[in-house]
Amino acid sequence: MAILKHIRRLKYIDYMIKRKATGDLDDFARKNGLCKRAMSNVLTEMKELGFPIKYDRIRKTYYYDELGEMVKHLFVKEGQISREQAAIIGKDANLCFSETTIFELCKNI
Repeated sequence: MAILKHIRRLKYIDYMIKRKATGDLDDFARKNGLCKRAMSNVLTEMKELGFPIKYDRIRKTYYYDELGEMVKHLFVKEGQISREQAAIIGKDANLCFSETTIFELCKNI
């Protein structure tokens, strides 16, 4: 399934960025079996999703400029988030589509 391949690739990209072992865009694309343009598009999408990706021109590697962790699961079991978060998220009337975070709390219009 294409989505599983994409998720695995994102995990690998995350792994390489954390270790500052990406190389320049050409090397990073080659390590991921992508062309340079496709790799650039993936990095742009990751940035739009909130990944704090930067490029170090001296070391020629991509890195995160903030500490953080990639979400490990797409499905969160009950009890893995706080009751307050679940109460807010659980109300369909409070959810709106978001192009950057899948869903978000709706803003009062």
